[in-house]
Amino acid sequence: MRGENYFAHGWASLVDQGPDGLVAHVMGERGIAYVVDLSSPDGSGARCTCPDFQDSGLRCKHVVAAALQANAADPETLKDVASRLPRLRDILDMEGRDDPDGLVALARRDPDLLRSLEN
Repeated sequence: MRGENYFAHGWASLVDQGPDGLVAHVMGERGIAYVVDLSSPDGSGARCTCPDFQDSGLRCKHVVAAALQANAADPETLKDVASRLPRLRDILDMEGRDDPDGLVALARRDPDLLRSLEN
């Protein structure tokens, strides 16, 4: 139920989509964003960076919220998600940033960095 609540509040953001699945950033109640890797739409085989998942290995509320967000996304949204990081990489390159590929790789796993680079 808590994962459904996170989804309903819009705390899950899809970051990347590729052949290995989806990456989402999910904001926790304490203002900490966690990274969720989804290899399937139902959340099986998922991983989360939260302490609960690390300790138990069970699907946590962040995984549930990310899976619900992924399942709610229409094809156009998923297309936008798949192009989100490549677009960011191109922008960073045009700005002349050092190592835009490295920055994007870091931002994929760091919600605060991604937010700052996109602003």
